[in-house]
Amino acid sequence: MALRAAFGGLAARGKTGLRLLSLLVAGLVVSACQKISDKDFVGKWQSSRAVTPIYMMANGEWEIRKDDGTILQYGVWRYSDKKLIWSIRLDGRIIDDANPVLSVERSTFQLKERDGATTVFRRLD
Repeated sequence: MALRAAFGGLAARGKTGLRLLSLLVAGLVVSACQKISDKDFVGKWQSSRAVTPIYMMANGEWEIRKDDGTILQYGVWRYSDKKLIWSIRLDGRIIDDANPVLSVERSTFQLKERDGATTVFRRLD
């Protein structure tokens, strides 16, 4: 109802109001159609679930690496069907963990975990 009143108020102002309304709608459409790609995830990230940064490389590898270069965990990742899929070898098997991507911005992205929690990644580089 408030949205209708705001749009109605803009339209009532004539051409200027209609231009503002058109720009607002165009902005919403562009943001809703954002094309997410693997490139958006490449970099050094701090996860809200871990202290040690995760490095996501352009070749699809990821590693959790301490400042001294010690690698704590390693695997491969890919973005597919609006999910970030982490793969890791565990007990001689490859395990895939697919997490729906909730949002992606230049300096942050959010994933939904299997348990329903949201993990936030903040860019460090």
